[in-house]
Amino acid sequence: MCVVLKEHRYVVHVGTVKHVLRIEELVSGRAVWRDRFRLLIPANPNSQAETIYGVSAEQAAKLGADFLGGRKPKN
Repeated sequence: MCVVLKEHRYVVHVGTVKHVLRIEELVSGRAVWRDRFRLLIPANPNSQAETIYGVSAEQAAKLGADFLGGRKPKN
């Protein structure tokens, strides 16, 4: 099975910390995603890993920034 992804990168600042968000776009393939764009946020000592989906790369980046800033993303 072949899956073609396109990568979008966004730099967001949460407080004084800079994060680079790598958002994947499902271009083609049989993968089943809730929406076309996906952001994987790895686990850290303070939180679990999170997968955020969006209908656009910008929406996924906004939801990811909200999550990193401590606000619950509204998927």
